[in-house]
Amino acid sequence: MTAQVASETKVSEKASAAAMYVSTSLQQWQTDQPAIFARDVQINDTAFRRLDPEYYAWLRSRMNLARSAHQAGQIGGEAYDELRSKFNTVHEWALEHFGERRLADAVRSLDARDYQPPVAEPDTPPRSQSKRNADADDGSAESIAMIDAICARALALGWKRERLYGTGRGRLFNQDRGLVSFLRPGDRIGEVSLQSIEIIGPPPTEVRQRFYNPDVDQPWIRRTRVRGTNFVHFGCLPSIDK
Repeated sequence: MTAQVASETKVSEKASAAAMYVSTSLQQWQTDQPAIFARDVQINDTAFRRLDPEYYAWLRSRMNLARSAHQAGQIGGEAYDELRSKFNTVHEWALEHFGERRLADAVRSLDARDYQPPVAEPDTPPRSQSKRNADADDGSAESIAMIDAICARALALGWKRERLYGTGRGRLFNQDRGLVSFLRPGDRIGEVSLQSIEIIGPPPTEVRQRFYNPDVDQPWIRRTRVRGTNFVHFGCLPSIDK
């Protein structure tokens, strides 16, 4: 076996043993149980896609646009540095798990105009004139009743009250939106654990989703440390610089 073949085999084994999920805003998480997740995963209001060479190439094309916008004065230095730092974390993971050759081939062959990135499904908070308290004044009476039924159990497990009743003041992408904002007519609540609360859709399909607790570690996520701004360049596929 040649050194090159051996290296590519090792890279392939790494790619199958772990996965990084990345949003279009470059939020990311890792799991060593990729088989239990679909290609696209939505967590609350954010859609993530399992990183592959093609998605990496698309993210890189977006970063090149961001760099051009920064150089033209359309994106501030602090905002661009944050994006660059997040992308370079993705870049280094991709190099380790896919290898430079596969990434370079994907970058060359990608037509960014045809690529369909992950998109979060719209989820408008239910509205009602019913008032519970200042944090839940946008929740419907039905949704609030469902939360009331499991509130004591969830709080005992370690959930914060605002993660159950918070509405984000009606703003769709507000990070303060709690479980009440994701319940729709006909839904019911299933399993309740510290990590997540199951939402079961109405019959006949009874689609099952989970509202994840953002305040605790998830067993399938490995935290990654975002590095500083000194990045190493890798051959024909360097990390994104200033």
